[in-house]
This record gives sequence, C-alpha cells and structure tokens, in this order.
Amino acid sequence: MLLVFFGGFIGLLVTGLPVAFAFFLINIAGAYFFMGGTEGIKQLVLNMYSSLANFTLTPIPLFIFMGEILFRCGIARNVLNIFDKFFGRIPGRLGILAVAASTFFSGLTGSAISNTALLGSSLMPEMRQRGYGKPLMIGPIIGTGGLAMMIPPSALAVVLGSVAQISISGILVGGIFPGLIMAFLYAAYIIGRTFLEPSMAPDYEVPRSDPVSIAKEFLVYVMPLTSVMALVLGPIYMGIATPTEAASLGCVGALTLSIVYRKLNFSTFLEALAATLRTSSMIFLIIAGSVGYSQIISFSGAGAGLISAVVSLNLPDAILITIMLSTLLLLGCFMDQIAMMMVTVPLFMPIVYQANIDPLWFGIMMLIALDIGFTSPPFGLLLFVMKGIASDDISMMDIYRAAIPFITCNLFTLTLILAFPRIVMFFLQ
Repeated sequence: MLLVFFGGFIGLLVTGLPVAFAFFLINIAGAYFFMGGTEGIKQLVLNMYSSLANFTLTPIPLFIFMGEILFRCGIARNVLNIFDKFFGRIPGRLGILAVAASTFFSGLTGSAISNTALLGSSLMPEMRQRGYGKPLMIGPIIGTGGLAMMIPPSALAVVLGSVAQISISGILVGGIFPGLIMAFLYAAYIIGRTFLEPSMAPDYEVPRSDPVSIAKEFLVYVMPLTSVMALVLGPIYMGIATPTEAASLGCVGALTLSIVYRKLNFSTFLEALAATLRTSSMIFLIIAGSVGYSQIISFSGAGAGLISAVVSLNLPDAILITIMLSTLLLLGCFMDQIAMMMVTVPLFMPIVYQANIDPLWFGIMMLIALDIGFTSPPFGLLLFVMKGIASDDISMMDIYRAAIPFITCNLFTLTLILAFPRIVMFFLQ
C-alpha cells in the first residue's frame, strides 16, 4: 500500500498537477477506502482543518512578509553596495561578495528564491563585465541561495519543525552554525578556484573608498538591518519569546525601517501583502495535504509496516540515517522541497523516534539535504530561477556544472554533522 500511495503521488506530479492537489486526490481516494467511505472523507477534512489551526505555523507568513518588505523597498540593495566597497581586492571578490550578502540576507528573509533573484540581477552583470568565467559567475549565486533554509528566519525550517514535531526554536537556532560552515566552505572554494585558475575571476582595480564614508554608510544602512535580525533571533535564543512573537517583532522592525528610509508606499505595501498571501497559501495547502497523507498511511497500516520492517533490521543509526538522507538527495533531483518534506516526514520521523535518534539533529541534516535539492540537477528550483535571470548564452548545462562544487560543499557539511552531532548544539548550549 505504501508503494501504491507513493507511486500514485509521484505519477500525479509527473502529469504537472500542483503538489497540493496531488496530495488531495491521493488523500480522498485513501480516506474513502481506508477510513469508511464518505464518513472517512469528512474526517479527513476535519483533520486537515485542525492541522492548519495550529499556532506553530503562524511564523511562516510573518517571516515571508518581513522579507518581502525589505526586498521590495530596496533596503537590501543598499547593503549589497556597502559590502561591495568593503571587500577591496580579495581574490574572487564578487563571488565572496555573493556569499557574504547571501548569508546576511538569509537572516532577514528566509527565502532562497529572493536571495538568488536579488544577487543574480545585481551581481551577474558586473561579473560578466569583469570577465568572470561561468563557474564563478553562476555558482556563487545559486550555491549560496539555499543558505536561507539554514539561517533563521527560515519558513521551511518552521514547516519542518511543525510537521515533524521538532522544537521550532531549536531547529531555527540549531541551523545557524551549520549554515555558517557552509558559507565558509563556499568562500574557501571560490578563493581556491581563483588561485588555481586566475582567468575565472580576473583581478581589476577597485576604486578606493573613504573609510569614514564606508563606516557612515554601515551605520546608516547595515546596523539597522542587523537590529532587525537581533529582534528576530535574540528573543528566541534567550527563550523570552516564541518564534511567532519574534517574527512579529521582525515585521515591525522591517516596516519601521522602510518608513524611516521613506521607501514604503501603499503600492509596495500591497505588493508585499499579495506576495506573502500567495506564498503562504501555497505552503498551507501543501501542509494540509501532507497531514491527510500521513493519516491515510497510518490508517492503512503501511507506516507501521515500514517502521517494523526497518527496526527489525537492527541497522546502526549511522546507516539508517544515511539511507534516509540518501532518499532525500535522490528525491531532490525531481521534487520541490516542500513536497519532499511532506512525503518523507510521515515515514522518517516515526523511525527516528523508534530508533531513539535525536530528532533535532536529524532535522538539521534533513534541512541540509533539502537545501541540496534546491540546486540538484535536473529539476532544482534555484537552477530554473537562475536560468530565468541569466542571459541567453548561459545554458542549463552551464548552470548544472556551476552548481556541482557547491553541492559538494553541502555534502561535506552534511558528513561533518553526521560525524559530529554537537555542531548542531553549538548555539543551543
């Protein structure tokens, strides 16, 4: 039955049906056959409603709205310009700029797509003008976009924590240090590649900037944004506010900055609200479908059968985790992150709890695996975002090749966390 459910879901996705509606069709059929016909369908609807009437999901639209305000008001572009002046003549300077800017913006938006779109439209024209090779022109932008999944506020981390019943605060804070490790590895690769192949990132004269003016711009544009990050992360880290309350503070901070900088108008405000509504609705529909899917699996006995079969193998935890993560990496080549999460969490988390594996540790590794899926050929979402903003002379094969070194960095980070679980606990101790 598990193969029927999973195969039917994949088959519907292949036809081009949206993820949420593929879930609903499978759920309706399953509820009819396993939950008592039409009464089962009624119960399914009530269960899906209950899954959305959940306080733990409220940070999602708030985090999305905060990021939309900051990007649509152009505040993020001012920060990008200041970072550009700061890096001077570091080898692969524009690639390093992409890593630093993406890491910073990840703490403001939680949106990988927004990060990639902003950096692509801002940095790629200058990289092309400076003679950067395609691997270092494309790779740093798509490779670092997924940092938004790791560094809070991350809407996907909230979704994962809610669906997998992992501490929302724990998974938000626990992703910080792995995200910073990934950023360090990206920067090391860019600098190393530049030393080995200087033609990939030709050196050029950088106009001297007055340190006083840089410091002034830093205080005016960067420090206020840092305070917004502190409003979000500080209360969560200190345990004095829930993620929802912290997300609300972040929205207030973003709106206040946009008003102070005189960047907010009614049209921009409505655009941010509309974008937030579209994204949040999509996420909530998929969550509702996923909850129904997991309940059908439970009622049919397929989930219990899988758990007992896996546990009876008496596999070491490392091998068990490797199998589950490998499944995610494989699915990442063909499915989007929310679909992957919703299909696998109902199957994986009971196994994790049954095997006494730390759910927070596994959740962070799952986030990294989902991050890898963002840039995995052939259907990684950020690959297509990049194709949409790149010039016509950049092919999908160019984008695939540029993404591979950054996927390797993520795999190395995943291996580190598997070998040294305390990395996840760095900011939780």
